[in-house]
Amino acid sequence: MDPISQAALGAAAGHAVFHRQLGMRAVAIGAVAGAFPDVDAFWGLFEGPFGRLVSHRGITHSLFFGPVVGSIAGWAWWRRERARARAPGDVPDMRAWIGLFIVALMSHPLLDWFTTFGTQLLAPVSRARFALNGIAIVDPVYTFVLLAGLLLAWFFRRRAYAGRFTGIALVLSTAYLLVGLWINALAEQESRRQLADAGIDGAEIHAFPTMLQLPHRRVVAITESEIRVGFVSMWHPCDIEWGVAPRLRDARIDAILATQEGQIYEWFANGLLAAEIVPEDGGHRVRLVDLRYGYVPDPSSSLWGIDTRFDAMGRMLGPPERFTDRPEVSRERVSQLLADAFPSICP
Repeated sequence: MDPISQAALGAAAGHAVFHRQLGMRAVAIGAVAGAFPDVDAFWGLFEGPFGRLVSHRGITHSLFFGPVVGSIAGWAWWRRERARARAPGDVPDMRAWIGLFIVALMSHPLLDWFTTFGTQLLAPVSRARFALNGIAIVDPVYTFVLLAGLLLAWFFRRRAYAGRFTGIALVLSTAYLLVGLWINALAEQESRRQLADAGIDGAEIHAFPTMLQLPHRRVVAITESEIRVGFVSMWHPCDIEWGVAPRLRDARIDAILATQEGQIYEWFANGLLAAEIVPEDGGHRVRLVDLRYGYVPDPSSSLWGIDTRFDAMGRMLGPPERFTDRPEVSRERVSQLLADAFPSICP
């Protein structure tokens, strides 16, 4: 998720568990450690557009990273505190520092697991991407709950029960994530029901969260011959207006997916790609888009994808190139998203 949410979760988790030993220091260190795994985004700047897809949410987001690096960082921080202490009794137990770093570092990939992007939880043993599709990468309600708990913990920081506030915030924010999973399952169930009513059975159905809230879901339905994309709000489910495109099978698509870039992108998108072949002067442009992301019910429209050009003989003219097509954020667009998420009546 976004850095603020990750830092808030690391701070809240660290304080809830270790406030008695470390006080508000658990908040500061927990926030830094909670956001730290996204450091991989910086070294990805030197790896090229496809290398970044592999490195981000990789080893620093592994379930092995927190225990290993957290133990080393916690021990080093304890040594630092011991060297600066005026008396041995002024230094909290080493186990508290190690535990704080481990808890905060582990909180990051576990939260990312609930999003759609995909997290390599078993790196470097496996490059498998794990995604639960419970929540978008930016959700102000989730973040607010954690920040409210931290604010109350700071206000009552001199009281022994200060950790209750961050503990309650963790319980409520985790419940919010679970509600997101439940809503996603309901969206898939509702989509399957509507397709069955239309005489379409056996479709592979996936639902994905959209930004800022839980109820509004992007739904993808894939059959042998076509791909459908639509949106449904589980606040008040209405008939889904599907965008439909043929499921293309073409030697040029196979050629793209045989390249290193194509294999990386198919892995990144968890295999959920749609193809579009556009005629151009002297050949064609083949576009593969990530079906998980987009703001319109059109299988060929996505926030990102890859482009490859072919000549009239079907020969690839160059390696696939990444592109992004993110819409401009505006007050009108956000207002429309929230209106779609919380409709009072069906159109």
